[in-house]
Amino acid sequence: MVGGLQTQLADPTGVFIMRSESQSVARAVTGKPSLVGTQRVAYILDLTKPDGMFLARDFQIRDGDTVYVTEAPFVQWQKTLRSVTGTAADVGASSRAFN
Repeated sequence: MVGGLQTQLADPTGVFIMRSESQSVARAVTGKPSLVGTQRVAYILDLTKPDGMFLARDFQIRDGDTVYVTEAPFVQWQKTLRSVTGTAADVGASSRAFN
């Protein structure tokens, strides 16, 4: 429904779906038979791997799930660069205002 990730903003290696799973599902998913009760589980989808798109297509999002997509590395670099150049531009504008 959303239409997918925005390629310029999202990191396709970091798509997380977080949900609470029943004890039986959590045991099956993690392979840990000692788990007791409802468990919080994070599913990670890497859309750069050959099977990633197929897994994403078949993965059912449920009410109550949290979907988190990490930022593309370039976005963080842009934010850092903007904070530095924005500060420099503000200083330049302030100095011009007092001259």
